Formats: sequence, structure tokens, C-alpha cells
Amino acid sequence: MRDRIDQFCRREEAGMFDLLQELVLQPSPSRCKEGVDAIGARLAASLQTSGMVLETAPQSEFGDHLLFRTVAACGGQPAILLFGHMDTVFPLDSPFNWYRDEDGTVSGPGVIDMKGGLVAAVYALKALAACGLLAEIPITFLCNSDEEIGSPSSTALFQAEARRSLAALGFECGGLGGEVVTGRKGRSGYRLIVTGRAGHAAFAGADKASAILELAHQVIALEQLNDRERGIVVNVGLIRGGIGPNTVSDHAAAEIDTRFLTRADAEATAARMAQIAARATVAGTTAELQYVGGRPPMEQNSRNAGLFRIIREEADQLGLPCTEEMRSGVSDANTIAQLDIPVVDGMGPIGDGDHSDREYMLRQSLSARVRLAAGSILRIWEERLRSS
Repeated sequence: MRDRIDQFCRREEAGMFDLLQELVLQPSPSRCKEGVDAIGARLAASLQTSGMVLETAPQSEFGDHLLFRTVAACGGQPAILLFGHMDTVFPLDSPFNWYRDEDGTVSGPGVIDMKGGLVAAVYALKALAACGLLAEIPITFLCNSDEEIGSPSSTALFQAEARRSLAALGFECGGLGGEVVTGRKGRSGYRLIVTGRAGHAAFAGADKASAILELAHQVIALEQLNDRERGIVVNVGLIRGGIGPNTVSDHAAAEIDTRFLTRADAEATAARMAQIAARATVAGTTAELQYVGGRPPMEQNSRNAGLFRIIREEADQLGLPCTEEMRSGVSDANTIAQLDIPVVDGMGPIGDGDHSDREYMLRQSLSARVRLAAGSILRIWEERLRSS
């Protein structure tokens, strides 16, 4: 069967890159419904002959979310959940709007984050269909439209599908050493708002109740919460305040990003940040810390390790490098992990430079990851049948 999948991949490799080029050249920023829906339409067309049933979750503000189900998944069996997002971070007027395929690399906006991953998932499904296996394996392929802005309209959908699933595979990009993601840090975002008392700079003197001065003290204290050994990151990435150099500011604010490996560290960091906000250094000022959203950690655990073992066994048979990785960035895998099912991410093609105009894919990795995904799905289902 692996030989048949390999033959399919060799035969269809040009088609993989044709689809990739189409997706990359179609801009699809998160808030551009028309662009994201165009990506969805192209994916649906590519899977039209696979025998999968398409369900659409319509959205008014964002692109529609798509769910492709095999016949077995429609029957209500716990499914293998594949997932990937159709949106990118690049705005419609971005100068990074080209596709290049040269010298063993493919470059373009979203080529690995994650239009290449969508192509890998689509062709893994098409390979299984070509081998006559797809209908009998319960698989759901969820394509959402808003991952790059925190999945505000698709999180509930991920939770519902995860409850119906026996395992999940995410198609964000693989690591340069062939890594597959078995854990991800969590993320919490905060806004710190400081209030002071306005006044004329010439007459305020040393006793001024400057919101900017208080914010400066708090920024230093917040940055001291970084803990490399525990993997805790606190970053004050944006500040604003005041109306001019000759006034004492009565308002200032900061946007803060935090990352952590465990829920316990998330809670401890939040508590320490709240303590900092509650203690004013500058008399006459107050501060308020607001939580503005995030994702819980995808902690490395025995469930994910067991799923990774299956994937590594398939990679070994295919002669592909495969190691596990704890990744700092968040994805929809973080949401799925909270439902206590095995989940890994990074099953997409290999590359680097995502979220920048240096984004690229190692060309040979696309077909390799299609073979790895198709073979891993087979192994997961075979293990399920043996254990039931």
C-alpha cells in the first residue's frame, strides 16, 4: 500500500505544486472574507472527486469554515481529525505577493503557513482515495478561516469536532529537521492601563502624577518576570500615552504578550502581573490589568507521545527524518489539546520564515509530507482496529 501511495505522489507531484501556486497567489488575510472563501472553493474543487462530504459553517465577518467528512465519519464513528487554516497574516496591499519555485525552494506568502499544509492534507486524502481506502476510514478535515487572529469564530467548532475524534493531526509547517510538534506553549494577552493626573510640564516638578512614568516602572517590573528555565516569556510589545512633551500624561497603556508551558505557570504569571499592577510607584497613579485573550498550552503528555510514536514509525519506514518538538507559537492544536485527545501538529511541509517576506518551503518536503500523512493515517486506523 505504501508503494501505491508513493506512485500516486510521483504521478501527482505537478498537480500538488499547481494547487500550491493557486493558493499562494490568492491573497487571504483573515478579515478578507472574499479571499479566504476563494481558498475554500479551490480546496473543495480539489477534493470533489474524493468521495468526501462537504459541510459549510457559514460566517458573516470571516470566511466560511469547511468540514470534509469521509463516508465512515458521516456514520458517527470517532474520526481522525485533520485541520488547517486558510487565512494568512499578509494584507491585501502587501508587496509580498509573488510565487517563486527555484533552486529547490518555493517562496510566497503563506507557502508554509499554511497553504503548503493544506495542499499536503488534500493530497494525503486524495492518495488514500486513489488506493480505495478513504471511504472506510472515518476522517474529518476541518479548514478554518481565522486562525491568525486567534480563531474567534472557529474555536467552538474545533471543540465540538475534537469531542467526536479519536486523534488529531495539524498541518502547520514541519521543523527544518523534520520535527513534528507534540507540545506548544500557551499564550495570554493583556492590556495594562495606567491613569494619572494631567498638568503643565513646566509647573509639575518632581511630584507629578505621570501615567507614563508609572507605566515605565511597571514595564521594568513586568519584563523581570521572564524565566528562561521555566519557559515563561513576558513581552511588553506596544506602549502609548500622553498628548505632548509639555504636558504631564494622565493616561498610558501597554500591550503585553505572555507565553508558558503549563497552566500552572500561566496562572502564576497572571497573579504576579496583577500584583505589579496593584502597586503604584508614582503617587497619584493607578493601574488596571485587563486580559484580552489567548490560548491554553498544548502540554506534552503520554497521549501525544503515543500518537507521535505512530508517526515516527511511519517516517522510519519511509526513510524520513522525524523528531518531536515543543514549539513556542500557538495554533488550533492548543484548543484541541484541552479535550484530552491525542494531537500533534507540524505535519505540513518543511520551511521557515513564516510571517515575513522570507517565507519559503523546501520543495522536496511537500511530497514527502503527503506520504507521511497518508501512511500515518493508515497506521492510526490500523492500531484503532487492533485495539477495538
